[in-house]
Amino acid sequence: MRNVNSGYRRLAVALSAGLVWCSVALGADMIVLGQSLNIGPDSDGGGLRVMAAAKGYIDGVNAAGGVQGRRLDLVTLNDDGDPRKHERNVRELITQRGAVALLNCQGEASCRASAAVTAVLKVPLVGPLSGASALARSNAPWLFQVRASGTREAEALARQFKAIACFRVAIVTDAPESESVAALKSAMGGEGMTATVLAVPVGLPGDSVQKLIKSLGGEGFHGAVLALQLPTAEALVDLQLGAREEWPRVIASLASPHLNTLLAGFKGRLFGFTTVVPNPEAGNLRLVQEFQRNMDTYGAGHAVTFVGMEAYINTRVLVEALRRTPRLTPEAVAATLSQLNDLDLGGFSVSFARQRNQGSDWVDVGVRSRYGQLMR
Repeated sequence: MRNVNSGYRRLAVALSAGLVWCSVALGADMIVLGQSLNIGPDSDGGGLRVMAAAKGYIDGVNAAGGVQGRRLDLVTLNDDGDPRKHERNVRELITQRGAVALLNCQGEASCRASAAVTAVLKVPLVGPLSGASALARSNAPWLFQVRASGTREAEALARQFKAIACFRVAIVTDAPESESVAALKSAMGGEGMTATVLAVPVGLPGDSVQKLIKSLGGEGFHGAVLALQLPTAEALVDLQLGAREEWPRVIASLASPHLNTLLAGFKGRLFGFTTVVPNPEAGNLRLVQEFQRNMDTYGAGHAVTFVGMEAYINTRVLVEALRRTPRLTPEAVAATLSQLNDLDLGGFSVSFARQRNQGSDWVDVGVRSRYGQLMR
C-alpha cells in the first residue's frame, strides 16, 4: 500500500537520515532507553506509530521532571524489519548507547533476536509486539511480554466466529508453520469448526494469486483469517484482491502491526480483529483518555491506533518500573519489573509477579462494519 503510506515514508527517511539521537554525548544525567523498529522507507507506518507513541509518553515524563530528577533519552534505531539488523541494533543500544532497558520489538523473528541478545547481555526489554510463546518469560526471561498470549487471541477469535455461525474458515497465511496458525487451527477445532490453511508465498508472486482465488471460491468458506507478513499484506492491497467476490462474507485478523494495511485492503467488508489493548479511540477508560491527551499534546495524533496504544502501555510499564528502582541498573530494573503486581494504568492492569508469563490477559474482538464504522 505504498501510495497510502507515502507520508509516513517521507518521515521515515528523515528519521533515518538524522533524527536518531546519540545519547553518549548527553551526559550521565540521562537515563537511556532504546528501541529498534522498522521505520525505513518501505515500512507501512506501524513502526512510526510505535515510535511516536513511545516518544510522546517520554516527552510528557520529561516535561514533568523526568524520573528521579533525570531526563529520559529514548534512542530509536531503524532495522527495516530485518531480524539480523535488529540484532545488531540491540547490541549497539546496549553496548554503545548505554541503554538500561529496551522497548517495543516488532514481529516474532525480530523479537526472538532481541530475546537472544538480552539473555546474553542481561538487559530487560518491555513489550514485544507479539504474543508468541517463545517470547514468554518462561522461555525468554529478559523479555517482559505485556500483551496477552497468542493462544488467548486465537481462542477469542474462534468463539466470535462460532457466535456468528462461521463454521468453515480459511486461514490465509504466508507462514503456515507459524505458532499463530497452529493456535488458530487448535482453537477452531476446539469449537467444532473446520479450519483450512491456504498457504501463499511471501509477496504473492507469479500465479499464487490465481491459486488463492480459486481455493477461496471453491471451498464454501464462511470466513477467512489473514495471518500475513507485511510484504504479502501490501501486495494483497496493491493488487486490490480484497475486492474479489470469492472472499467469504467475514474477514478477520489477529492483532497485528499491519492492521491498518489489512483494513484498507478490505473496504466494504465486515472485518473482525483481536485486540490486546483497549480501543484507543473510544470508551471511558482513564488510560484511553490520557493516551489521547498525551498524543495530542506532543504532536503524535497519528499514533492513536491499536499499535500506538500498545506501545504507549509498554512505555508506561517500563517508566513505572524505573520510578520504583532506586539504583538504575539493567538487573535492578528487571527485578522491579518481575515484582510488578496489579499495576493499574487506568482500567488496564499489568502484573508480572508470581512468575506470570504475560503482564496482561486483556483480549477483545473488534469489528469494523462494511461501512467503515467500528462497531465494538
